[in-house]
Amino acid sequence: MDASGRRDEPDRTEGSGPRHEADHRNEVVVAGRITAEPLVRELPSGDRVATWRICVARPTDTRYAGRAFDSITCASFDQDLHEGIRGWRVGDVVRMSGELRRRTWRGREGVRSVCEVEARTATLVRAAGPGPGVRKATGR
Repeated sequence: MDASGRRDEPDRTEGSGPRHEADHRNEVVVAGRITAEPLVRELPSGDRVATWRICVARPTDTRYAGRAFDSITCASFDQDLHEGIRGWRVGDVVRMSGELRRRTWRGREGVRSVCEVEARTATLVRAAGPGPGVRKATGR
């Protein structure tokens, strides 16, 4: 323990790693153009997940020459957020905040995985065509 009575070590459960590390962070903010409209589907577990894809322009001084954009898959299990993103269309500019997640599942080709942004908040910044201004969808 330190002078304040707090433990020097991270909290641990039997046989596992840290439950909470104060200096660990998983925060992501991305903004870009919709390239695949939100699709809500039901998983075998019964959970509903919305997925969509955006492209984000890379800085011109990137060391990965030849690729001007990154394609980023976004997902949300939040039903309230699903309602807010339902009207998004290809070409809309959007902004999300959330966490980077690696999701795995077993498919016909074996175990598969994807890294994606699990969105907590989602905002329409600019519609591709005529339409309303900024709309915001925020999860619980």
